[in-house]
Amino acid sequence: MAEKLLYLIRPSSILIKIVFLLLLFIMLGSQSRLSSHEIRPAIADIQIKSEEVLIKLELNLEIFLADINASAIKNTDLSTNSSDYDAYRAFAGNVLAKKFRDKSNRFINMVTVESNAQPLALRLIKVKVGNSSDLSLPRYSLLTFSAELKDDSDTIRISWEPKLGPLIVRQVASDTIVKDKLYTGYLKPGQKSGPIGRLGSKSITVASTVLTYIELGITHIVPKGLDHILFVLGLFLFSHKLSKLAWQITLFTFAHTVTLALASFNIIHVSAGIVEPLIALSICYVAIENIFRVQLGSSRLIVIFIFGLLHGLGFASVLNEIGLSQGQFITSLIAFNVGVEIGQLGIILFAYIGIASWFGNSIYYRSVIQIPGSIIIALFGGWWFVERIMLMT
Repeated sequence: MAEKLLYLIRPSSILIKIVFLLLLFIMLGSQSRLSSHEIRPAIADIQIKSEEVLIKLELNLEIFLADINASAIKNTDLSTNSSDYDAYRAFAGNVLAKKFRDKSNRFINMVTVESNAQPLALRLIKVKVGNSSDLSLPRYSLLTFSAELKDDSDTIRISWEPKLGPLIVRQVASDTIVKDKLYTGYLKPGQKSGPIGRLGSKSITVASTVLTYIELGITHIVPKGLDHILFVLGLFLFSHKLSKLAWQITLFTFAHTVTLALASFNIIHVSAGIVEPLIALSICYVAIENIFRVQLGSSRLIVIFIFGLLHGLGFASVLNEIGLSQGQFITSLIAFNVGVEIGQLGIILFAYIGIASWFGNSIYYRSVIQIPGSIIIALFGGWWFVERIMLMT
C-alpha cells in the first residue's frame, strides 16, 4: 500500500515540480510572517527595596492595546484583532506611549502585586517604547512601576490576568540579598508567582525547579523552535537507520550541551545577531547535503558537531532571557537541557512512526520523501538566513 502511494505521488514531470516549488514559496512567505509575529512571554524584573518595590516590565504593548488574548493564540496574525495590532505597530514610539498612558489604569488593574496577602497600589513611573523600524517584527517596550511597601512586608507575589499571556519573573539583586536566593520563575497565563522575599526566595524546591525548566526546554523545541525542529528533521531525512541516526544525534546533543553550559557560565559569549543567521545556514547546509550525499562520512559528522555548537549558543540566548534559578543553577541548567532532548527525541519518534515505519523500505523513498523533504528544509533555512542577515544590517 505504501509503495503504491509513493509511486502515485512521485515527482514525474517538470510541471509537477514547478507547482511544487511555487507552493513551497507561498508556504515560506506565510511562515516567515507567522514567525515574526510570534507572541513571546513578557519579562518582569523585580527589585525589593526597603520602602518600595520596583517592577520593570518588558512586553509587547501593541498586544495589550489591540485587546489580543495572548493566552489563547501563539501569533498575533491569528487574532481577529490583528488589523488593530498592525495599526498600533505602525505608530511612532511617542504616539504609542501616549495611547498606553491613556489606558494605563486598565492595565494596572490587570496586574496584581500583593504583600502578606494584601494588594499593593501600583504606580506607573515611566513608559519607554522600543525602537524597531521594521514593522514586520514585534516591538518591545519597557514599563516601570513602583509600589510602596510597609515595614512589616516580608514577601511579595505577582500575577496578571490570563489574557496577558505567560510571564517570566526575575528578581534583581540588591545589597541585602544573597545572590543564590534570587527568585526566577516562568508563570503560565494567570499563574501567581511564588513568594519573593526581601532577602530572596526560600521556598523553591528542587522538584519544582526541575519540572519548570524541563517544560521550558521542551516548549523551546516544540512548538516554538521551528528552526531546531527542521535541523533535527534534516538529520532524520539523511537516514532513518538507527545506527546512522544515533551517530548524528549523539554528536549534535553533545556539542550543543557543551556550548549551552559554557555560555550559561559566561565563559563564552557570541551575539545572537551572529548565531541566528548561522543556525539558519546550518539548516540549509544539512538539507542540501541530504540531496547530494548518500553515505555517512566523517566530514558530515564534523559539520554536525560544529553546527551543534551553534545551536547550543542559540539555546543559551533563550535561557539567558528567561534566567536560571541562581539558587539551583546547575539543576535548572541540566533540567532545561533534558527538556530540549525530550523535545528532539519526540520529533525523531514522530518522524519515525509517521514516515520511516510506513515508507522507509520503499524504492521511492529517496525520490518522493528524502529529496523533496530536504528541499523544503533547505528553502526554509535559506529564507531565514537572508531574513536574519537583513535584520543585522
